[in-house]
Amino acid sequence: MKEIVKHLRTFFIAGLIVLLPVILTFWILGRVFLFLDSILGRPITSLLGFEIPGLGLILVVILIFLVGIITSNVVGKKIAVIVERIFEQIPILKTVYFPIRDILKNFSNKNSNNFKKVVLVEYPKEGIFSMGFITNERIEVGGTDRTVVFIPTTPNPTSGFLIYLKKGDYKELDIPVDVALKSIVSLGSVSPDVIDLKPSTYYYK
Repeated sequence: MKEIVKHLRTFFIAGLIVLLPVILTFWILGRVFLFLDSILGRPITSLLGFEIPGLGLILVVILIFLVGIITSNVVGKKIAVIVERIFEQIPILKTVYFPIRDILKNFSNKNSNNFKKVVLVEYPKEGIFSMGFITNERIEVGGTDRTVVFIPTTPNPTSGFLIYLKKGDYKELDIPVDVALKSIVSLGSVSPDVIDLKPSTYYYK
């Protein structure tokens, strides 16, 4: 009887490991779809008197393209500057809008190395290593050049700690950002067996 229970438990866990990521993936995508669809979908439904699933999402995508086309020309850029100046005058909007804008610009900038380098840092104390991401390679703090490193928490990488380090206080890792993020989200269970340090940036204290 114990053997049967053991086998059943093994099969259940195996099935759960396969199905749970699939279910969660579709659930998250479904929530994102419903949210985006509702932005313009609800007003359209009220206007038409009936619902067309997906229409709101299509209109949001079209709106994004239109805004992109408009803000890519001279007139559109001037309008964007005026909008930003208005936002600068409103404290609450300013504290939310500009950080989000800067993060998106940083990610969309192909020439930027920010958040495109994975590093290893002795944090929170000497002898204990944490994985982090460079968010700004050069910033002056008290007359000294520093590198801004974001150390995410696990399993939620959207929160974490922001620290300012000298060049010799971190080591660049020769692994892609997406691999590092998988390692953090999976609590280290999905992690490279060997973490190589870039020879050109192997710094010693």
